Amino acid sequence: MTRLATNPNNSRDRERRDRPATEQAILDAFEHVLLRDGVRGLGVNSVAAEAGVNKVLIYRYFGDFPGLAKRWAEGSSIWPSALELIGNDPEAFATLDIRERVRKVLGNYMEAIRKRPVTVELIAAELVEPGEISRVLEEALAKPATEVNDYIRIGEGGAEVMEKVTRLNMVVSAVTAYITIRERNNPQYLGIPLNDETWRQLRDTIDELAEKFLHA
Repeated sequence: MTRLATNPNNSRDRERRDRPATEQAILDAFEHVLLRDGVRGLGVNSVAAEAGVNKVLIYRYFGDFPGLAKRWAEGSSIWPSALELIGNDPEAFATLDIRERVRKVLGNYMEAIRKRPVTVELIAAELVEPGEISRVLEEALAKPATEVNDYIRIGEGGAEVMEKVTRLNMVVSAVTAYITIRERNNPQYLGIPLNDETWRQLRDTIDELAEKFLHA
């Protein structure tokens, strides 16, 4: 009986052909585990098992597990994009004055985070049990935040104004983080129900704060 010779190059060629599909399967598995089990459930073993691949491929294709998390975050809508925050209309946004731009971005940010339960889960994980993966995912917000500031600067907005914008962003981010987490776990705060009407009032308050702070 003649044994057919095997060509080691065949397996390497096959892997190169299959790599894009395998990478996508791993990225999809990362998202499935995150949605099902939260940040605590994420790990090389759980993602590899979900994808049906050897965990060695995660290291080979993404460098390490944080590298996988970063790649997933870059291709996901976990954080609102700059376009979403400015209302998906750059031309209309450019016609607004600086205070109107800031109010629009801050209000859209609050709404965008509230409608993303997975994002709220990540914010909660970073606050309660910060870890490398939750930090990597949170850092993915840096790019849209920078892009939004570039939109705000269009035509006006010097260093002093942008410093005020940065401080307002910190306040609104902190308020949004706490209230969204609170709403997830307890539908009221200080006896106030956390519902659509309360969020509308909160947004109105932020509008007033931004108007007075930037006008000063």
